Amino acid sequence: MNKILSWLTGDLFKKVTSSIDSLITSDEEKLILKNDLHKLLIDESTKVNELKSSIIREEAKGNFLQRSWRPILMLNFGFIVTYCKFLAPAFDLPIVVLEPQFWSLLNLGIGGYVIGRSSEKIVNTIKNK
Repeated sequence: MNKILSWLTGDLFKKVTSSIDSLITSDEEKLILKNDLHKLLIDESTKVNELKSSIIREEAKGNFLQRSWRPILMLNFGFIVTYCKFLAPAFDLPIVVLEPQFWSLLNLGIGGYVIGRSSEKIVNTIKNK
């Protein structure tokens, strides 16, 4: 998500403002348009963040499975890694080769789990105040 936001507020913003510079000759008009565009991009990124937080808030209000699917999933990932890297070699059990996609999914899961868990704590703190 950070890559998207940096693209929107960085590279895309620079390209659009260079187009504005080539179309408009007045420095005042250029500045006004650039500020309006920057405000628009910030407003849109704020809406995306609000949408994400509302989804997490709704999950936190849900039933046991809705609240705990991330921890359950991460425990399963942890067991798979523990089995493949430690238990199977130690006890001469069949070793399953983990595909590169598994590791990508695990990286995504850990990132999502950390962000989701942090958001849940923030929502609970705000709700308690």
